[in-house]
Amino acid sequence: AALGTDRWGVIADGARTAVAAILAGSVREDDLVRVRTEVRDLVTTDLAAEERELAGALAAAFVEPTERVDRELTALQEQQARAAVPPVVVDVIRGEKIVDAGERITAQQFEILDALGLARPVVAVGTVFGNALVAVLIAALVVGYLWRFEPAIWHRNRSVLLFVLSLVVSALALRIAADRTLLAFVVPTTATVLLIGILLQSGAGAVMGGALAILAGIMNRDALELTVYVLAGGLAALLAITRAERLNAFVRVFVALVATNLAVVVAFSLLEQREITAFLELSGVAILNALLSVALAAGSFAVLGNVFGIMTLFQLLELANPSNRLLRRLLLETPGTYHHSVMVGNLAERAAETIGADPLLARVAAYYHDIGKMKNPLAFIENQGGAHNIHDDLAAETSARIISGHIRDGIDLGYAHGLPVQIIGFIPQHHGTSVMTYFHTKALREAGGREELVDERTYRYPGPKPQSREAAIIMLADGVEASVRSLDEKDEASIRAMVDRMVDARVADGQLDDAELTLKNIAQIKDAFVGQLLGMYHARIKYPDNVVPMEGHREEA
Repeated sequence: AALGTDRWGVIADGARTAVAAILAGSVREDDLVRVRTEVRDLVTTDLAAEERELAGALAAAFVEPTERVDRELTALQEQQARAAVPPVVVDVIRGEKIVDAGERITAQQFEILDALGLARPVVAVGTVFGNALVAVLIAALVVGYLWRFEPAIWHRNRSVLLFVLSLVVSALALRIAADRTLLAFVVPTTATVLLIGILLQSGAGAVMGGALAILAGIMNRDALELTVYVLAGGLAALLAITRAERLNAFVRVFVALVATNLAVVVAFSLLEQREITAFLELSGVAILNALLSVALAAGSFAVLGNVFGIMTLFQLLELANPSNRLLRRLLLETPGTYHHSVMVGNLAERAAETIGADPLLARVAAYYHDIGKMKNPLAFIENQGGAHNIHDDLAAETSARIISGHIRDGIDLGYAHGLPVQIIGFIPQHHGTSVMTYFHTKALREAGGREELVDERTYRYPGPKPQSREAAIIMLADGVEASVRSLDEKDEASIRAMVDRMVDARVADGQLDDAELTLKNIAQIKDAFVGQLLGMYHARIKYPDNVVPMEGHREEA
């Protein structure tokens, strides 16, 4: 229904009264919505419901803020107040704990973290590209080193894979520990250096240590200290393990690593004037690092060696032990072959030392190169002991088949006894594809000298040719030892002539083409053989029949 003039007057009075009550106090700009709601409740209850609602709406429409914020003036006064407060300087010592993980931080702690760049980490494009460039440079140098100086590693995929995986895993560990001062010093990078040095080469281990040292330096704030720490620890461990022959060698490594780590910590603590607490913490971490590194290396090198098909020094030493079950069988069942193998091992070891090959590998491989002869010992002249030679009654082709069979038998026996694949590989390579000259000549005789009736391939070993320097040395030592043993006169001239003839024949036949031997190496091998053989067959004093040499004179004989 339409309202009369008198009712409108009453409604207007009610609205004015409510507005006046509200405006008696202060109305802030940010409270305007709330105040306009409250003013409706202040309208007198004497009005009818519709009239009261209308008066409330009218009052709310007339409510305006009585106080407004002068933002420019406020900002100016805040600035003046801030300037009037003296600065508060908080010193943060290197290595000091600011806040624990999971702890609620205070405003002051946040300001410290922010000042250190830890509250809002910013990824700098230049830093990313710089680190990437350093990583690429390190990778290129490592690849170049392996290609140029470690061909044995470079040409074996599993060895390269081991090196690369070790570098990547260690780099990731360093990255995870980056800028966590104590954790960065715990990462057992020396274990990686040791494993590469033991399983591959000491030189490769040193290169690994250098690469990890550089990576540790660019990833952490304590760049110089960590670089020296990682590099010195790795090199010290390599020096301590170089002549290792038993697992207790790792005790020497632990002592050397603890001493080196602590020396680095002491040196940099003096340079940086660390507090005693920080020094003791870091010293404890350095000892822990040595313990972890040695334990990890000692516990995993054999496993990794098996996984990657790499023989370890300790495996070779076990195989070289005369009490080894297979060597005992060789001695008891084929004493002539055993003696021959030991002689070949001595020759091979000396020649390998002379040209920088692996002398222990050469000696051990020589011990097992003829194990296949155990299947038919009397087929081989060194085991006949002056008895009738069975080959006198056999055709040349049959004899050749029997003789070459010791290669296959040796491989089968090696696998049956769990010999490492690398040692088994020497069994076929020590004869290569050379000709069994004695039986080939006999076959020609049987054929009346008609070469077209004799297939030379029947009298060649199946191969392959020697694929390494050590295998080539064993091939040469095997032939030289047997040939020199057959000489009536074993003076220097006779021995040298026989060595030259045997080695030159193998070279002319192309048996050394795949072994990466230089002419200089071959000359060095000849000299090593002659020197060793002269020692084996040195002249002896001839005593009268009724004189027994005294104990003190035995070394002269």
